[in-house]
Amino acid sequence: MQIEIVESVHRVFEVELHWDELYKTDPYATIYLSHRFISSIAARAPGKFRILMAWSDDNRCIGIFPLLLKTRWSKTARRLYNELDMLGHVFDSDYTGILCDPACETIVCEAFAREISRMPCGRVILSFFSGPASRLERFSSAFDPAVFEKKHTERKINAGKTNNLVCPYIDLPGDFSEYLQSLSANSRQKLRRLLRQLENDSDLQVTRSRPETYKQDATILSELWFLQYAEQKGQKRATRLAEQFREVAMIGLAHGMVYLAILWRAGRPVAAQANYVDPVKKQALFHVGGRDESVRDLAIGLMLQAHCIRWSIAQGLKRYDFTLGDEPYKYSFGAVDRKIASVEICTRTGANLTDRLDEASRDDVAVHIRRYAARGRSDDARIAARQALAVWPELAAAVHVETLIAKAEQN
Repeated sequence: MQIEIVESVHRVFEVELHWDELYKTDPYATIYLSHRFISSIAARAPGKFRILMAWSDDNRCIGIFPLLLKTRWSKTARRLYNELDMLGHVFDSDYTGILCDPACETIVCEAFAREISRMPCGRVILSFFSGPASRLERFSSAFDPAVFEKKHTERKINAGKTNNLVCPYIDLPGDFSEYLQSLSANSRQKLRRLLRQLENDSDLQVTRSRPETYKQDATILSELWFLQYAEQKGQKRATRLAEQFREVAMIGLAHGMVYLAILWRAGRPVAAQANYVDPVKKQALFHVGGRDESVRDLAIGLMLQAHCIRWSIAQGLKRYDFTLGDEPYKYSFGAVDRKIASVEICTRTGANLTDRLDEASRDDVAVHIRRYAARGRSDDARIAARQALAVWPELAAAVHVETLIAKAEQN
């Protein structure tokens, strides 16, 4: 077996066929590890990603691990270090993981761990790792415990009421009537009532985003989400997240990965929902939704969710995944739980193993040096500059660090 580290967008597209074949083989794969999804992200982060690919002796791809390189400051070690985060999660995927041939799980996971152990890296973040627990355990246990430490992290929101590592889902039958019969009497009656309202009220209409409405619909989704969550998230963070959701929805629509439904009332959008649709694994995965909370006389969020489930069954999909979070409303649709994990693997020193920075982090390191100098963190700027000069002797920010510090002090 050989491990290849893919760092160019050209190479990502070159291996598409091998990637797709492996994706079909892995029963635990989700659309967030598909070539369509990861390639769309890699194209937005040139020079920043590291995709590990495991190749068998007969030239089959048997493992893929998409990562993103970052540069951080360690308060403990008082120096810059490199971090490997999950490429998909950084760009808003709900699940991450290692794609691999189940028959080769052990050797692939251990080989990936060994490869990362040789990299200039101080921390690996595995957020929202989806797949069998054995896969995560085989990967994380392959790191030398004398050098690395592992810790599980919680992912709770809404003041601790919602656990984002619990992911409810529904296994869908072939017929919507059969699905309704699987629910409790109360839930069944409620959904039937909501769908009757949707069908019989001429003021209500659900539209599906089309190429000519992509931009408009992604903006509607973003604005409805912002209206619903701005107060809770804070204006600044909500504005950033709303723009991110708009951009991600546009990319997903353009690549044929997203079903975006909008509920209109009297010609006004009152709710919107974006689901990823995986034709290979036959799954719909809820991603983001927003609604106008001034509408008090109609359960518009539940109505649109029921419509999306009905649509998924009509498309012949086999699973409807509510993804992150055990919010109570999901169980009224008959969902059952699936658990995922978030783990961090860090060097015990808090620094890169060799204390040498990754050569691909040059631009980020320069940004850190200039930022520390400008903010009066003179000692940190000098430490970062010394680290930089060991890798890039002519890096301008490092060579002229004293000038940057003096200029900041004058201001």
